[in-house]
Amino acid sequence: MAGRMITSLFLVLLGLAGCNSFDGQRIRQEHAETYPKRIAETTEDVLAEYQKLDLYDCIQIALENNLPVKSAEIQQRVAKLEKKVSFSNFLPAVSLSYQKVWWDPMPKVRFGGTGIPLHDKDVREITWNIQMSIFNPATWFLYSMHSRGYEIAELVTDYTRQAIALQITAQYFQCLSLEQMLKALESQVSAAEAVGKELTAYQQEGLIAAWQANQGGVLMLARQTELRQIQKFLGQAKSELLANMGLDPLSNITLELQMPLETPEGTLDELITESLLQHPNLAIADRQIAIEKEKVKFAISNFLPRLVGFANRVDTSDSYQVFTNYWMAGLNSTIMVFNGFANLDQYEAAKERQKNAFIQREQATLTLMLQVIRASDQVQTAEDQMKLAKAFNDVAAEHLSEVIQKYEQGLVQASDMLTMIAEADKAQIQYLQAQLQYQTSIAVLINVMGKTQTSFEESADGAK
Repeated sequence: MAGRMITSLFLVLLGLAGCNSFDGQRIRQEHAETYPKRIAETTEDVLAEYQKLDLYDCIQIALENNLPVKSAEIQQRVAKLEKKVSFSNFLPAVSLSYQKVWWDPMPKVRFGGTGIPLHDKDVREITWNIQMSIFNPATWFLYSMHSRGYEIAELVTDYTRQAIALQITAQYFQCLSLEQMLKALESQVSAAEAVGKELTAYQQEGLIAAWQANQGGVLMLARQTELRQIQKFLGQAKSELLANMGLDPLSNITLELQMPLETPEGTLDELITESLLQHPNLAIADRQIAIEKEKVKFAISNFLPRLVGFANRVDTSDSYQVFTNYWMAGLNSTIMVFNGFANLDQYEAAKERQKNAFIQREQATLTLMLQVIRASDQVQTAEDQMKLAKAFNDVAAEHLSEVIQKYEQGLVQASDMLTMIAEADKAQIQYLQAQLQYQTSIAVLINVMGKTQTSFEESADGAK
């Protein structure tokens, strides 16, 4: 009978476990077929609310769909659950066990010429086991470590969101810059075509040689090649922007020109001080030091005794027992007397890790100070470049105005005027690109100060 029961139990477990095998090729094929469709549908739903995307639209979409941000949020929730798990060490643990036994044959002891049964042939037993940690300092230090770990997870999530916002900002301005370059090249292609037609006409009239006329064609071909190259670069930049926004990189988006960032006010010393107070990386380092301190205390607790209270209640259906239920309670104390100096070595290692945590925070502080200095210099350089580009643009605009007046008087040929228009467009585009680069440098400075904006209010006009 016992053999049949064991066999039946084995078959049940085998049925629950199943005999499924992993088909990697099938799984990969299914994912390759479904994922592009799924992300394309998600992208269509998200972009349906917008006609054009400005900077804050791109950042907001990224913070809702970016995969590293979602991963950081999951890790934060896991850290919160681990904190709750560590708190459970302060609460009593209650377990219940149920046991049913059949004796075949029934146990007996010899008495005279016969046997006396010891138990019922069918016995049911229920046991309640209650344990409570009365004195265990390690539980306090574990809970404190997990509390700091949860705070770190929150800061890491905020840090990740700021990093993604900065990355989106840089890619947004890069796309706009490439779009402006594309416009400038389109103007230059038009000017090159006009020059080529004019040189061909001169060659037909015998005013220039054939090779001189061919220079116009070469110039036009060079501009067209540059135009196609910039178109490819723009397509790649938009694909990268979409991917970091958590959307389909094969989709197309229209960006709205926006330059909303302003340079942080204050001296360099004030900017550095603010970054040391605001940046999540240093706040994480502070909590890492706190964790290492708790680890030192935890190592000390290994030298202390642990006191646990317990209580058991047993209920049995065995009628041969005098008492069918009873309580058993007591205390259990454990102290490690000697374990090969492992506790002592763990304590020394914990102290060294604590020292290293202090050093890492100092290194992070110095690195952050250098980043603020470098970012502040880049903002100043970008501002100087923007002022220079504006001066070139003003001069080119004035020159173009003069050339147009001469063209209207018949003093300038059409090709010369078109060339000048292309040069003026180029100066204007370079000025706009300098402005975009200035915005990017401001975004970097704001980020190293730990102040990148990651929350936005709904606009008054609704979806764009």
